Amino acid sequence: MRRAAYFITIAVLLLAGSLLGPLSAQTYNPKSIRFVSTDPAQHLDTAELLRIAGLQEGVPLTKDDIEAALQKLGDSGAFDDLSYSVNDTALTIKLTPAAGGQALPVRFVNFTWWQHDELMKLLEERVPLFHGTLPLQGNQTGEVEDALVALLRDKGIPDARVTALPSSESPGGPMDAVALSISTPEILVGEIHFDGTVPAVQEKLTAFTNELSGRTFDLRQVNTMIRDSTHEIFSDAGYLDATNEPIVFTAPHKDLAGYVVDVRVPMSVGPLYRISSIAIHPEPPLSDSDLRSALPFKAGDPASAADVRSAVSALAHVYGDHAFLQARASANLDKNPSNHTIAYSFTFSPGQQFHLASIDASALPTELQQEFSSLWHVAPGALVDKDFQANLRDTLQKLHTRMGVFVGAQRDPAAHTVVIILQLRKLPGVSAESADTGAPIPPTPTTAEPPDAIPPLPPTPGPRRPKQ
Repeated sequence: MRRAAYFITIAVLLLAGSLLGPLSAQTYNPKSIRFVSTDPAQHLDTAELLRIAGLQEGVPLTKDDIEAALQKLGDSGAFDDLSYSVNDTALTIKLTPAAGGQALPVRFVNFTWWQHDELMKLLEERVPLFHGTLPLQGNQTGEVEDALVALLRDKGIPDARVTALPSSESPGGPMDAVALSISTPEILVGEIHFDGTVPAVQEKLTAFTNELSGRTFDLRQVNTMIRDSTHEIFSDAGYLDATNEPIVFTAPHKDLAGYVVDVRVPMSVGPLYRISSIAIHPEPPLSDSDLRSALPFKAGDPASAADVRSAVSALAHVYGDHAFLQARASANLDKNPSNHTIAYSFTFSPGQQFHLASIDASALPTELQQEFSSLWHVAPGALVDKDFQANLRDTLQKLHTRMGVFVGAQRDPAAHTVVIILQLRKLPGVSAESADTGAPIPPTPTTAEPPDAIPPLPPTPGPRRPKQ
């Protein structure tokens, strides 16, 4: 058990003529006992402080009684400094909260032997003044860690270590809790079983469980991952009402050098939704038929959320093929729970068409620059559309080089122009030895992979989150 580190300051105020013997034998009869915190924001529970200190109002006290009471308060770990003043009117005890910053709610990371409320009650019984919040550091935090170690020892885990760390609700968010976790032994995610699923999602659920099993167990993270992943998996299969019931975790059981927690996920799948209708609202110069042919589904098909995401990207690329390199597509979804259908409506923001500003081939060797110049006959100002890209690809494939020529595009959104940048990179699978032997030269591939900090040539579809 960690010993509290604190200071006791004695300030005894005596009534004139009341000193009847040695100070230690002096008896006081304070009419009241008051507790005062040096932090005005700290709430003090007088009844609980009296209980911890072993004091009762109206009972005579000696100096030794008061110092023993302060010792008990200090041992609680909640205070760094204590002082008192006393006379026959009042005993006033001044308290300085333990260092460590603002007290935050506690979160139990991997203590699945107990329910949260059960563990809170056990700690409140063992750690005076603990009521669910802790500073990140300080004596009381150490007392809680020690109490948890003792509880684990009672469960048959003699060498457990517990640590308190700051925790946030989301990555990069503010610290909003103190996470108490078992750092030793290791607690891992074990087997995961889904109840009440459908065959259409079994393969993806199996892949997900294989990925999650064996990870370090964190109660909140596992809950979040299962909730988010199952929602995506079932929505992608067209089961838009699927939800998981409260997840059931087993008590950790021994496995090699650590412990594993098995998980059971009851599912409420609901009906399969289908597409009732598809409305397309094109912007010139494209028509309904130009865009509808790019859709990966038709009316009557399952209403897959993954297919909607693919459709939004594909539709934006149709505009990109016509040099609208900043085209955006969006999908509105009208869900009808009564007959389990979804009506899709797609709208577009094409923006402006982009034209060629120039082609920068300066990164190529001089002889390759000259060869490209002799083959390329497209003047600046040409539309950077599908035909342009095919022409560029064909030209690059005619170059005599054992290296790969990669294409990047540096856009000027204000002028609606593009600078094409050509760059050499070694082809995977082509060694220097094969080049020296005069082996056949493979066609030079082109790709949208950009040089550093240069966006690729195809349009950025920027799909918006579908509205349901």
